[in-house]
Amino acid sequence: MFDCCFLLFAVIFGAVFMYLKDLFTPPRIKEKPEIQKKDYKKDTVYLYQFKRLKNCPNLSPFCMKIEVLCRIYNIPHEIVECTTMRSRNGLLPFIELNGQHYSDSDLIEMRLKSHFKIPTLPDGLETQSVALSKMTFFHLFHIIYRYKTSEHKFYETIYQLLDMPSALSFLILPFVKASVGKRFYARNVGAIGDFEWSELDEFLHKDLEKDFPKILEYVERVRKEVYPNDFTF
Repeated sequence: MFDCCFLLFAVIFGAVFMYLKDLFTPPRIKEKPEIQKKDYKKDTVYLYQFKRLKNCPNLSPFCMKIEVLCRIYNIPHEIVECTTMRSRNGLLPFIELNGQHYSDSDLIEMRLKSHFKIPTLPDGLETQSVALSKMTFFHLFHIIYRYKTSEHKFYETIYQLLDMPSALSFLILPFVKASVGKRFYARNVGAIGDFEWSELDEFLHKDLEKDFPKILEYVERVRKEVYPNDFTF
């Protein structure tokens, strides 16, 4: 009896101790992960991102943004396709440049522009560029992903990127859909709020309708000039 009471007390005390330790421990930035490319070439960007798809350069627009930047400005780079590796933030893309780890696509973009001395746009165009970028990645992106993550095909693509055996897809895919779908939904709601499909459709038209012809023209130009041989339809 005494042993049972002592064990119960020890468990409760341990749980309370861990809770209080977690409560009063100030948050801190995670350590940068170990550099993967030990024998790196000077001033070569090693871009870690998701695997290439058949009809799209990358599932992640953030990975694609950095690759497009490297291609447009002829920045020496090598693509490293990842299945399990992630940045300090637990995301992709991340880069290694001269033995340094950089994560978050916005920070990577700033570092590359600074390191390779890429000129900024004239003041007016630079302001428009920043505004369009923020609208795209902080609003439009989340609306489109709500649509994409509602499709079963989206999770089949993720399953393929994980290099899981196709024979087990009927067993594992429902768990992938449940866990990833829930996480995407929570992230979307945190970013733009919880809306019905009709309301999301209104937002989408508001974001795209006025500038859609220009956006379509721009995307087509990127496809032809930046990725001339990467698409198979």
